[in-house]
Amino acid sequence: MTTPLIPQLSLLAMGFTGVLCIAVPIVLLIVFKNRFQVKAAPFFFGAITFIIFALVLESFAHEYFLSGTTALSRAILNNPLLYAVYGGLTAGIFEEFGRFFCMMTVMKRFMYQRENSIIYGIGHGGIEAVILGSFTMLQNLMIAIALNDYGSVEAYASQSGSPEAAASVTSLLNTLIDTPASSYILSGIERMAALVLQIALSVLVYKAVVRKKYAYILIPVVLHALVNVIAAFYQTGLITNLLLLEAIVVIYAIVVAIFAYRQYQSLRYEEY
Repeated sequence: MTTPLIPQLSLLAMGFTGVLCIAVPIVLLIVFKNRFQVKAAPFFFGAITFIIFALVLESFAHEYFLSGTTALSRAILNNPLLYAVYGGLTAGIFEEFGRFFCMMTVMKRFMYQRENSIIYGIGHGGIEAVILGSFTMLQNLMIAIALNDYGSVEAYASQSGSPEAAASVTSLLNTLIDTPASSYILSGIERMAALVLQIALSVLVYKAVVRKKYAYILIPVVLHALVNVIAAFYQTGLITNLLLLEAIVVIYAIVVAIFAYRQYQSLRYEEY
């Protein structure tokens, strides 16, 4: 029996992370919905807001600022620090103002209960975990299983329709082969930290809305931008240790969550 190109442990790690990113948001929704005795609507508002503002509208900004056809876009692409700052700011601005817009409009009738900010955050962060965590990881798992069946990168890549597609597939397959199982587990931990952070940021935006202190929206914008800048440092090579990156992200999420919890506790009934 030949040794598989991608070991069983890596396959298990991919599957575990893929399931984790689906299961945790669902479990959180069920637990907190029953505990708070609230409706699930804010959960779906959060999920839809993430899709519209983070995946659709933000992508329009990337098409311009990362096009490489203007002096500004080339400057961003050629400067790792500038690229990281750009990525952080766009994520912070689009997602936090998306939250703000949702809470000021379609979610307005649910703003009478502070608990709905948590339900909203589970939806916003949950769909992010599913799309960026589960879908990606489960897709990688299916590709990895198929690669092991083919027995070689060349045999798998030869099924591509063109030399360009074969080169792209080969690059993806080599990345999967070179990635240790621990990296897939760390990816799941990062998604969970991001989920905690999204819930915390939702609470902060909620408080700004119910107290009509709209300038306070800048706080979650900056907090969101900072963690994305840190993540971009790894993508651009400014941080090379994945374990260090994930430790920073987890600690950061915990600190922001504690801050948000204190803000949540400070809300009085008559304020919402």
